[in-house]
Amino acid sequence: MSDIADFLRARYAEQRALALAASPGPWHSDGGSVYATHPTDEVVNYTESADHIAAHDPSAVLADLDAKLAIVDLMERTLSAAEGDSEVDHYGGLGVAEETLCRLAQPFAGHPDHKGEKWAP
Repeated sequence: MSDIADFLRARYAEQRALALAASPGPWHSDGGSVYATHPTDEVVNYTESADHIAAHDPSAVLADLDAKLAIVDLMERTLSAAEGDSEVDHYGGLGVAEETLCRLAQPFAGHPDHKGEKWAP
C-alpha cells in the first residue's frame, strides 16, 4: 500500500506547488473575468495563476469531491460497524476513522457550523 501513499503524496505535492505559485487572492469573478485582489487592493492579472486555475477545472474538482465523499462514507461505515465492538476499538479502528473525518473537516474550520476544537485532529 505504500506505493499508493507515495503516489498520493506526489500528486498532493504537485497541487500544493501550483497553489503556492498562484496569486493568493482573494479571487473574484465578475461573470466573465477572473481576478485576484491582494489585501492592498492591487488587482493581479490572473494569467500568473493559470496553471492553478486549469488544475482545478470543474471535472477535477468533482472527481476530488467524489473521492472525499467516498472516504467519508467509508469512515462512517467503519464507525457504525465498530459501535460496541471492543476489538475494533482495541486495534484503533475507531480512532483512525474519527481522525480521518476530523482531518477532512479541517479546510472548513472557519465555517460557522464547524465544531472547532471538538473536530480538531
